[in-house]
Amino acid sequence: MDKIAITFTLPTTATPEKIWPYFTEIALRQQWETDLEEFRLTGELKTGVQGMFKIQHMPAMSITLSKVITNQEFTEEFNMPDIGLLYFSHQIVQLSKDQYALKAEIALIPDEKLDNAATRDFLKQISDDIMDKAYALKHLVEN
Repeated sequence: MDKIAITFTLPTTATPEKIWPYFTEIALRQQWETDLEEFRLTGELKTGVQGMFKIQHMPAMSITLSKVITNQEFTEEFNMPDIGLLYFSHQIVQLSKDQYALKAEIALIPDEKLDNAATRDFLKQISDDIMDKAYALKHLVEN
């Protein structure tokens, strides 16, 4: 099945250098991703490194950093049995010479056994707070 994605982009006055630590440092990330309990990596902060990710009321999950470009993109991949490959991408995109935006994307490559209704319900469940988290991050990096 093809990838299904939900994206939210929010302009910000903050620079990439100001935003980046809020993606990669757990103490800062927990200020806007308030349900994050634990996030650890087994190596350097670079593409391909694996680790563990724990959100409140959910079991700990293995994670792979599928794309890391400093001050641009931080994408996490979760291989979820019977659901598929789930990606959370946190990006800093340039809108114009001195204008940037926070871009959040949730993408799923569904397991072939997952029907359309189950796929939709799963994505809807995990995407409900994407806007709230983006606005919380915007507030933190602009103040």
